[in-house]
Amino acid sequence: LILFSVILLNSTFAFATDMDAKQHLKIKLAKLATYEAHFTQTVVDIENTLLQQATGRIVLQQPNKLYWELFEPNESVLLADGENIWNIDPFLEQVVVYAADSALENNPLILLTNPDSSKWQEFEVSQVESQFIITPRELNGGIESLRLVFKGDSLVELESQDGQQQKSLLLFTDVKQNHALPADTFIFVMPDGYELDNQR
Repeated sequence: LILFSVILLNSTFAFATDMDAKQHLKIKLAKLATYEAHFTQTVVDIENTLLQQATGRIVLQQPNKLYWELFEPNESVLLADGENIWNIDPFLEQVVVYAADSALENNPLILLTNPDSSKWQEFEVSQVESQFIITPRELNGGIESLRLVFKGDSLVELESQDGQQQKSLLLFTDVKQNHALPADTFIFVMPDGYELDNQR
């Protein structure tokens, strides 16, 4: 009976902690109505070997809109307009388009672009001071964890880990939150001469 009580107390505490962390994170993310920043990206493998370094720019608008650009020499653009996700590859002169719902299935990044999402129940959240760890309850080989670090109410760091244990660390600079964005920021325009691969 004592053992059962301890197990019950521990699981209740864990549940409360998860709920508190989720609530704190929702409050933080609700303050990212729009978000714009430059970033440096470092990708390492399971043995901490450097695989890639890049720089770029991210623009986010809730709900469900995202513009992600990698600068040369790793040039590419990812644009989520709320319904579709457009992946623009200048090297291949190709655009691949996915339906947003299926592309973000079980992906914790959906919580950044829509803190009111009904998907919260699919994730667990833990918190240590200004750092939040988001993990899907069901792993599907995509992103297995997402770590967000805040300085005050500003998002300053994001690290994701995938099914192969590769880690991608983004450090944000020149952060602007809740600024008005140009109306055409999330409107996709097909580049001349590019091939379209429709995966919707």
